[in-house]
Amino acid sequence: MRYLAADVGGTFTDLVLVDGASGAVHLDKVPSAAAGSAAGIAEGIRRIAKNAGLSPGDIDLFVHGFTVGTNAYLTRGGARTVLVTTAGFRDLLAIGSQMRPDLYALSGRKPAPIVPRSLAVEAHERLDAFGETVTALTEAEARRVAEAVAGLKPEAVAVCLLFAHLNPAHERMIAAALKDQAPGVPVYLSSAVNPEIEEYPRANTTAIAAYVGPVVNRYLGTLEARLSDTGVGAPLRLMRSDGGVATPRAARENPAHMLLSGPAGGVIAGAALAETLGIADLVTFDMGGTSADFSVILGGLPSTVPGRALGGQPLRLPTLDIETISAGGGSIATVDVGGALNVGPQSAGAVPGPACYGQGGEQATVTDAQVVLGILDPGAFLGGDMPLNAELARAAVERGVAKPLGLSLEEAAFGILAVANASMTQAIRALSVERGHDIRGFALLAFGGAGPVHAAYMARELGMAEVVAPRNPGVFAALGLLLTDIRHVAQRPYQTGLAGVDANALSTALTNLRQDLDAELERDGVVAGDRYYRFSGDMRCVGQFHQLAIPLPTPGGAQWFDALAMATTFHAAHERAYGHADPMVAVEFVNLRVEGLGRMRKPQPGLDLAPAKDQASPSGTRRVYLDRARGWQDCALYRRDDLAPGHVLPGPAIVTQRDSTVLVLPDQSGRVDRLGVIRITAGGI
Repeated sequence: MRYLAADVGGTFTDLVLVDGASGAVHLDKVPSAAAGSAAGIAEGIRRIAKNAGLSPGDIDLFVHGFTVGTNAYLTRGGARTVLVTTAGFRDLLAIGSQMRPDLYALSGRKPAPIVPRSLAVEAHERLDAFGETVTALTEAEARRVAEAVAGLKPEAVAVCLLFAHLNPAHERMIAAALKDQAPGVPVYLSSAVNPEIEEYPRANTTAIAAYVGPVVNRYLGTLEARLSDTGVGAPLRLMRSDGGVATPRAARENPAHMLLSGPAGGVIAGAALAETLGIADLVTFDMGGTSADFSVILGGLPSTVPGRALGGQPLRLPTLDIETISAGGGSIATVDVGGALNVGPQSAGAVPGPACYGQGGEQATVTDAQVVLGILDPGAFLGGDMPLNAELARAAVERGVAKPLGLSLEEAAFGILAVANASMTQAIRALSVERGHDIRGFALLAFGGAGPVHAAYMARELGMAEVVAPRNPGVFAALGLLLTDIRHVAQRPYQTGLAGVDANALSTALTNLRQDLDAELERDGVVAGDRYYRFSGDMRCVGQFHQLAIPLPTPGGAQWFDALAMATTFHAAHERAYGHADPMVAVEFVNLRVEGLGRMRKPQPGLDLAPAKDQASPSGTRRVYLDRARGWQDCALYRRDDLAPGHVLPGPAIVTQRDSTVLVLPDQSGRVDRLGVIRITAGGI
């Protein structure tokens, strides 16, 4: 098989083409087109296929990661969405919760609801806390609600009725009425999107799905048309936020699962590399042109969360635990009125890009600073396909930072790097140190076009064990898109004390969820032999508010469920999560969850490379400015293609390759391992 992956970032689109027959791996990076466009992908496919001696029609599988849904949400560029609620709950999204970003601030402002009050329609119906009918929804009332919704000219509709997670009948009646009154308008039901207790998170998650749904649908339609025009007939799979992939059909049905599609590939690839290298704990660090993404891998497994805040509002769906900040090569450096240097959150993006791109950008960026300091070779950027203008970079840093702060050019450029590094270092601390992990035993896996430039500084600051730079850092996240499986998740409420669990009833509930997932995988074309399942339950101490996801055994058999063993597992997880546990406290279930996965064929891992026969020979030297104490100094230059296992790179050293640049600081050394991975540690040779 021939596998193709494309990961669209804010500045570049990364592509990886793996030929399963020959084992050849082809890589490319092309500038991303305008936001929401698939034009960059089409151009990249044509080019990478040509370089591989193939036609686009020879591709057997295409996996894609994208950020169009996230961007639409964060920039408030989504669809005109109408929310249908139970009478009396029109202000649900505006009221929100009591959570505040700054607990002790004397004043604060909540983020604006994704659906304003003026676009909320109330339905006269009511269910109680057990899903029983208090006020029935009549056909006439459902029709009235649908007519009111249609009159607001929606592009999408979110329906969230009180306690619908226990009984979806009323939501389904409204959906049927909307099909008649507003044909063609997508409708998202909370009982399908997020069937869990707590009205506000359920409503907001459903509203987000509706808000980004038409945007994702248009993007996928454009992408499918572009692929057809390009000659790609391979099945299309799309990266989900939880590390699985979806078919276009599944992505359209619940687009909220796609909001962290872009960063997820790097975490999956990081977990695979960690397993290969025998590294148990590491932090993944993906820095591109617009943002930097971080995640923690513990014991070889990616960290996941049941939900997260996105733009200050809850998105309650399982996702990989990824922290994203606005720090990339295109992040703009500015000096505020108080004389402080700031880097980001504004980005020059792909257009006009950093000043050194020569496309009209005038503000200094992180990439411009790297050019000024000599870290980047202007003539070798993207393998020479995209030469940089060093004079424009120097002029931008001089004009935007050096003059306002009264600094020399190199001091100003180094200050830009230092501020960016400080922001990213704090993001790593938030994911690790602030959660009780001893970061000194972790590796820092650096990838993305800019990650291996900054990683050496950050690992040194944090005292981490080593920096790991994969063979192709710039397209590493795209490679991860090829290393996962089709995934669906089904869940249902199940609030039952552990001591009173009926094993047969629990088995029936889980089996019913599994059957629902069987139907989904059948629709995706996954044969029965390629399906597998994971069972879990959300559990908590009785009287607690927060819950933990606890794995459950596969249901079936007379002794499949052991309440005592389950309580022991829960208390051990509670100890790990919170630092304490009381085995005498009663435990209860809140939700049941089943993951249904369909195995996809994956490219085989690369073979060990031939060891080096001699010492690494620099291709030259260049004057670089790596810190204020040493100033300008000579730095050895290496080409990545010239390196082999066993080569040692004493710092300072710079390794150049088409898709990225790897930096080794003066007090560090790099070693090339059997897979061609560069591992950087503190100390000389």
